[in-house]
Amino acid sequence: MHDKIPGGLRPSFKSNDVVVPQQTSLFYGGALDAQLGLGAFIQATYSGVSKSVHWDGMDIRFAHPATLFGKPLFYGLTFNNAPTITDLWNTIPAWGFPYIHSNVQPGPVADDQIDALGGEVYGIGAYGALNITPSDMLYTEADLYKSLPNHLSYALGVGPAPRVNGVIPYVRLAFQHTWANNSFEVGSYALFDRPYPSGRLNGPTDRILDVAADSQFQYITAKQALSIQANFVHETQDWRASYPLGITANPSDTLDILTFSVSELLFQKYGVIESFRTVYGNADPLLYAPSPIGGSANGKPDTNSWTTELDYYPFNNGGPKWLPWLNAKLFVTDTVYPTFNGLAHNYDGFGRSAGANDTLFAGMWVAF
Repeated sequence: MHDKIPGGLRPSFKSNDVVVPQQTSLFYGGALDAQLGLGAFIQATYSGVSKSVHWDGMDIRFAHPATLFGKPLFYGLTFNNAPTITDLWNTIPAWGFPYIHSNVQPGPVADDQIDALGGEVYGIGAYGALNITPSDMLYTEADLYKSLPNHLSYALGVGPAPRVNGVIPYVRLAFQHTWANNSFEVGSYALFDRPYPSGRLNGPTDRILDVAADSQFQYITAKQALSIQANFVHETQDWRASYPLGITANPSDTLDILTFSVSELLFQKYGVIESFRTVYGNADPLLYAPSPIGGSANGKPDTNSWTTELDYYPFNNGGPKWLPWLNAKLFVTDTVYPTFNGLAHNYDGFGRSAGANDTLFAGMWVAF
């Protein structure tokens, strides 16, 4: 951090310059029954920040090849715990940049609903990938999610669960064209839910609709991998339950989040990533109220950030003889905030500047 956080970055942590084993994860990825086409990706994680174990990403799916109108088709069913975790591209929340981020740095006051629900829900869905031509693929998916029961969310280490009424529909549509060493994807996705107002477990609900567009370009050879991703989420917030209770100042609000990233990997060893993210929406002095560090003095969520990451992969061409399947990533990430929660200076109403949240994050990721 550029400036210290009064009271510590997290409970039992210093106010700056923290060294911590951020997380340790156990993965399973592979077939459950190859003949049936049943497979799974399951992750459990120990957090060195919260000092607790929780379930992480999960996708159990059935996949089967077929034909549709004489064209190759892969279709199946999925049981998973996060909207977008089933996706094939690195543009949307489950797999988008930052791939590894600091769990102790402050974040903006607002985030989109589709990102916030990851790991807090469970759902089933169906998907299909149709090869219209050998170079063109159309991908479609539709899922229905439910909030985890509160007792189960605590048992899985992610409690308290978000209080959302009924089912949460999620849909995805994407088109990809490939040629030579290149691929280009353009798509859209959406999610709708009906959360209860803060502190309520029943009664009237609000309405949240996320509609997004995304695109990805990749050029990949043995010596180079260039990747460009763009993602835009527009969120419509209908506070029909929260507004009468005085929780929000407006009967409705909007929130927009744009992320643009460019990455280059050379010789499968040296990488650099540059990313820009902007969050903006209309002013709501109750929803985004002044408070130390995390608040907004002018009631706006507007936040801009630039992130630069440098990577080194020492074992991408093979691990040491004593552990040939070892892989590792050494990285340094620098995030700079020109504006934070609406302003560049005194953004929280208590004298803190946006630049005080600039963060230098370095680490080592090891997999074997």
